[in-house]
Amino acid sequence: RPPTELLMREKQEDAAEVAAAVITYCFCSGGMLVINKIAVSHTPSPALVTLCQFASCTVLVYGGKLTGLLRTDDFEWRKVKYFLIYVLSFSIGTWTNIKVLQDANVETVIVFRSCTPLAVCIFDHFIYRRAVPSARSCAALLLITAGAVAYIACDREFRVKGVRAYFWASVWWAVLVFQLTYGKFLVTGIPLRSLWTPVLYTNSLSILPTLLVGVASGEFTRARLEAIELSPVGGSWLLLSCLVGIGISWSGFWCQSLITATAYTVVGVTNKMLTVTVNVLIWDKHAS
Repeated sequence: RPPTELLMREKQEDAAEVAAAVITYCFCSGGMLVINKIAVSHTPSPALVTLCQFASCTVLVYGGKLTGLLRTDDFEWRKVKYFLIYVLSFSIGTWTNIKVLQDANVETVIVFRSCTPLAVCIFDHFIYRRAVPSARSCAALLLITAGAVAYIACDREFRVKGVRAYFWASVWWAVLVFQLTYGKFLVTGIPLRSLWTPVLYTNSLSILPTLLVGVASGEFTRARLEAIELSPVGGSWLLLSCLVGIGISWSGFWCQSLITATAYTVVGVTNKMLTVTVNVLIWDKHAS
């Protein structure tokens, strides 16, 4: 075939893969926020919900490796060491996200999430030498930030509690910015057999930090665990959160491997349209 035709076909295939990755990630990420919100309302222990998600993903992926269904790298120190910092932030980020959902409404999380592209694009430029956003893109990012500021000014939680209302949301935001920036390096700067390797590494290595966070926060005391009454409905939502957690973990790394850190961050903000829609339909706790 002529070189031009082959080149066009390769570009179309690349575009199709990017579209598939973005759509898959959007569905997983968009639904995960609401599912976690419901799961933690039935199982009021963010650390326990998070631990179940990490453990189930680890068992599934490692089981797939042992049976030959999935291709992953072994636990090699030369690769694992790069994931340790990410795992720490990943564990803290997941726990604080659920902590925020326990104390605030979903819209608050979305507003903070929408401010991440402005920070990530700066790191993307200086660390990965990406082009500086155009004036139009900068204006759009600043407009999003202005919207977040307006939301905070009008939110009843902020009026009652002041800055304290957004403490956990701010911690989660800072951790998320680091994750989004560093995650790009993990899938492009390290030779891996497949994208199931970072899924296995991050989830399995996150179990111990999550246990420590749960113990430190008092969530794993005997009294707190005995107070949890897991109904069939609650168990179903917990199981669903674990399944979607596996999907978001894999699709997230797939998406990061194909697009820039800033583009991945913008996709993460965009998919919250699905979250807002579902949240309005099934939940009665919304922003003022």
